[in-house]
Amino acid sequence: MIDYQPDRRNRRSVVAALGLIMLLSSACTSSPTSLPEEASAAPATPTLEPGQVITLGDIDANDPIKKIKRFQPLANYLAEHLTEFGVEQGRVVIARDMEEMAQFLIDGTADIYFDSASPTLNVQEISGSDVILRRWKGSAATYWSVYIARRNNGVSGVEELVGKVLAFEEPFSTSGFALPAGTLIQRGFTLIEVDHPDAFVPSDQIGYFFTGDEENTVELVLQGKVAAGGISNQDYEELLPELKQRIITLDRTIAVPRQLVSVRFGLEPGLVAKVRDLLIGLDQTPEGKQILEGLKQTQKFDLLPPDSEAALVEFNQLRKLLVVEK
Repeated sequence: MIDYQPDRRNRRSVVAALGLIMLLSSACTSSPTSLPEEASAAPATPTLEPGQVITLGDIDANDPIKKIKRFQPLANYLAEHLTEFGVEQGRVVIARDMEEMAQFLIDGTADIYFDSASPTLNVQEISGSDVILRRWKGSAATYWSVYIARRNNGVSGVEELVGKVLAFEEPFSTSGFALPAGTLIQRGFTLIEVDHPDAFVPSDQIGYFFTGDEENTVELVLQGKVAAGGISNQDYEELLPELKQRIITLDRTIAVPRQLVSVRFGLEPGLVAKVRDLLIGLDQTPEGKQILEGLKQTQKFDLLPPDSEAALVEFNQLRKLLVVEK
């Protein structure tokens, strides 16, 4: 397991929000369950007790039921192969945001967490969770961000974005904000958030506007309402040919792992090792391949190679350059 230097002495200093609502599923049909009014401050359970569940976690404030249905087959599969650790059931819990996901990992509500680099490292800082695997999405082990602009709009490089507005997806998107924004700051540019695409931007700064998703980002670029946008290379490659012809790429960022798998601090090492082996072996059997296909076209899980570990360290430095109001 690799550690990007979260302060574990403070991992339980998070004050749990009142009235946390979690969505649990044992068969994709369970109704939401409320946690106690104040979450327990007791140390995280070091391992699973006999008869307990193995719980997978993700974040989705908009459509949690979709995520539950997506991950439940994997939860069931892991439970079937973890009986030696007292596991009898697999379940899925969906958090509304990173703070809630971190609390789930702290108090043992969730055991395994799946997400991209930016939220994973944010959650790790709070909870002390450990990154154990890389998750391939589609055929990609890694991805990066590209800066796109409308062809013939007078912008040919990122240095020409000073005094203009750049479109990003959302504050905690890895490829739609943290990578492209952090890279610009690292290169010496000053970024300020603006309320709308045509906002005034000082001549020595780059303004940025959150669009909500990558399709909106591309649309604003094509309409000329922003000077450029930051999206993932995968989103760019999936654009229709006629749209690509109207766009140029100005630059790109470093590549980072496409997705990551984390486990909560304190899980028994033997159980963590077995989970790691089970996930890595999924692409070797027909049943496992079917589960992977249901996980939004996940190709496989594997150990992080040294270059990916180094990229995460560098990305963590970029991420810390950003100050995001929540």
